[in-house]
Amino acid sequence: MRLLTVGLMGGLAFLMGHAPAPAAPGPAVASPEVLSQACLLAERAQGLSDARQPEAALADWRRAYELSSDPMLLLEVARLEREVGHAARATHAFETFLAQGVGRVTEQRRQFAARQLLAASINTARLAVQTNVLGALVELEPERGVATGSGFVVNVLVDAGERRLSFSKPGFETRSLLLHLEPGEVRTLRVDLDRPAAGRSETGSSKPRWTRADAVTRASFGPT
Repeated sequence: MRLLTVGLMGGLAFLMGHAPAPAAPGPAVASPEVLSQACLLAERAQGLSDARQPEAALADWRRAYELSSDPMLLLEVARLEREVGHAARATHAFETFLAQGVGRVTEQRRQFAARQLLAASINTARLAVQTNVLGALVELEPERGVATGSGFVVNVLVDAGERRLSFSKPGFETRSLLLHLEPGEVRTLRVDLDRPAAGRSETGSSKPRWTRADAVTRASFGPT
């Protein structure tokens, strides 16, 4: 894995000197200054990994990836997510790496990611949640999953076991669920959100103080 990190650091250094301005509208290209910051974060993350501080290293790898969108940095994120026991977040990161890395990373690294993905996903469960409102917000227990939404459907990938989820949207009451999910389980749910009853304030609902998952994670990573 040290060789892997050396390779991605070299790639960042190369990009820092070869970051042209986009010629036409399209995905934003990171500036040399942003890539330089990502490189510094990656260097610090590697030092923290060498010092056996995976949680601190993970935070820097996540931020470096957010800045650069380099799939090789995402591979480091995924590897550390699995190392610290975040099965669902590791699974999501490996899946995203394999999708983004087509034509951009070596077959050897893709095979490594595929093996790691298989091992991490064994301990996860998936939910397809249909709601009655557009853009419902999903809150998960810290570091226990990732939620992505489109329209009235929210897809949730979580660590297997007993999981707490919360669905909310301004103007509606929060709906909280406690589910027991088996490893490898795939479940479809419907969760309807109600408007506050007449004479009762929306602020009266008890909203869990959990970490919010990223609406779309490159991560999060954000969620969460």
